[in-house]
Amino acid sequence: MAEIPVSRRRALLSVTDKTGLESFARGLVGHGFELIASGGTAAALREAGLTVTDVDTITGYPEIFGGRVKTLHPAVHGGILGPDRASFAETASLGIEPIDVVVVNLYRFGEARAAGGDAAQLVAKIDVGGPTMLRAAAKNFGRVTVVPDPAHYAEVLAEMDAGGGETTLDLRRRLAAATFRLTERYDDAIADWLEGVTGRVDYGTALRYGENPHQGARMFLPGATGSASDDLASVGLALHGGKELSYNNLVDLIAGLKLAGDFDESCCAILKHTNPCGFALGAPAQSLELALRCDPVSAFGGVFAFNAEIDEETAAMLAERFLEIIAAPSFTPAALARLTKKKNVRVLSADLPRFLAATRGRARAWGGLMLRQDEDEGFPELEDARLAAGPAPDAATRAGLAMGWKVAKHGKSNAIVLVDGRATLGVGFGQMSRVDSTEIAIGKARAQGLELTGALAASDGFFPFPDGIEKLAAAGIRAVIAPAGSIRDDEVAARAGELGVTLLLCGRRHFNH
Repeated sequence: MAEIPVSRRRALLSVTDKTGLESFARGLVGHGFELIASGGTAAALREAGLTVTDVDTITGYPEIFGGRVKTLHPAVHGGILGPDRASFAETASLGIEPIDVVVVNLYRFGEARAAGGDAAQLVAKIDVGGPTMLRAAAKNFGRVTVVPDPAHYAEVLAEMDAGGGETTLDLRRRLAAATFRLTERYDDAIADWLEGVTGRVDYGTALRYGENPHQGARMFLPGATGSASDDLASVGLALHGGKELSYNNLVDLIAGLKLAGDFDESCCAILKHTNPCGFALGAPAQSLELALRCDPVSAFGGVFAFNAEIDEETAAMLAERFLEIIAAPSFTPAALARLTKKKNVRVLSADLPRFLAATRGRARAWGGLMLRQDEDEGFPELEDARLAAGPAPDAATRAGLAMGWKVAKHGKSNAIVLVDGRATLGVGFGQMSRVDSTEIAIGKARAQGLELTGALAASDGFFPFPDGIEKLAAAGIRAVIAPAGSIRDDEVAARAGELGVTLLLCGRRHFNH
C-alpha cells in the first residue's frame, strides 16, 4: 500500500468572510501547506497569486445543484476524519489523503433573517457542507486544526511559527470547543426561524479563556452570531491583528476606551489590569511619550488606548514596546502595517461613539444573582466645584484638576491621581486606605524622577481625615479636587488652608468599586 509523505500538509479553505484570508493562506503556504479550496474562496486565493487545488479536483466530481453539493465526499471527509497519518496507507489508493487544517466559516443565516429575507433567501443561507466539515474537524482535534473564524488566524499562525508548522493540542481543543458552540448557535437560529421563535436566550460567544486559563468564558451581546469578529463589529470594534481576545483583554479594552472616550482632546491612556498607569493629552506621539513617564514599569504588557488616529511615528514608538492591546479610532496604512507585524499584539480600531453607546451601563453576576447599574457618565459637578480652602484656582489649574478628576474616575476605589495639567505624574489605586493610595502615587512619581512641586491631585472619594492632604502638601502638591461628604470636611479644609493648598470640593463622586 502507498505511504503518505510525512512532510506533506494540506489545508482546506471554504470561507464566506474573506477578512485576513490572503495573509493567513500565505502563512500556511510558508509552513509547507498545500491549499485546497472551493468556489469563491479558490477564486480569491488565485487572484491573490496563490496556488490552489480545487475541491472538485480532489473529489473527482464537479459542484452540483448550483454549489449545494461540493464538499460532501469521502475524499474530503475521509481526509479530515482519518485518525492519524499512518491510517491513510489503506486509503491512499482511493485518493484519500490527510487534511490537517480546516478553515471554514458559515453562510450568514442570521444576517439574512435580520434583514427580513423571505423563505427562499433564508433556505439558501442554511449551510450544510460548512457545519459538516467544521464538526468533522472539531471531532478530530487530536490531529486536525479547525479554524471557524478569522479572529483565530493570528493565534494559529503564531503557534505554527513556534512549532515548525504544528499547533498544540491545547489550541486545537479550544478551537474545537469554539466550533461546536458556533454550530450549536447556528442550528438554534435556523430552528428558531422554522418554529417562529424569537427572543431565544443568548448563549454568548466563546472567548479564549476567563480571568485564568483554566476558566471558560463567554461574551454576551444582543443578536450575537457566535462569530467573534462579527460580534466585535456589532459594538464598533475590528481586530486587525494579534491573538484572539480573552476575558481579561476585553475587560481591559473596555476600561481603556471608556477612559479615552471621556476626553474631547486627543489623548493616550495606558492601563494595566483596568487601572490607568499613565495618561496624557496631546497628539498621539506626544501624549504617548508623556503618558509613559508616569509608570513605565506597569505599562509593560499593558493596554494602550487612543481617541485619535495613530500615525507611523506613534506606531514606531509602540512597536518598540511589549504590550497586549493597541486601540484607536483608526490607523494610517503605514501605521497599521507596522503594528500588525507584532503577531501577538491585538490591534483594534474602535468606532468610539458606537462603542461607548453599546457599552453603557454596568452589570456583575454571581451565578443567578446579577447586579446592574446605570452608566457613570458626565461631569456636571466640575462646573459647580466649591472652593473650600486656599487660593482661587485659575483656568489652567481648573482644567488640570478636571483632567485628574476624569482619570481618577477610571481607577479602582481609593484613587489618587497626580497630574501636571497635561499628563499623570503618579497614581495610586485599589487600596483599603486613601492614605496608602496617596503614598503610592507620590512614591511612583518620585521613582520616575518627576517633579511634584506645584503639581495637582485628584481623589475619587472624600478625605476622611487631614492626613491625606498633609502628605500631598508635603510632596509639593498645590491644589486638590475631591468629593465633599466627610463629617470632617471642615476640618480637612481648614488644614488645607493652613498648608496653603487649594481644595475644590464637588457634590458628586465617581467611585469605581
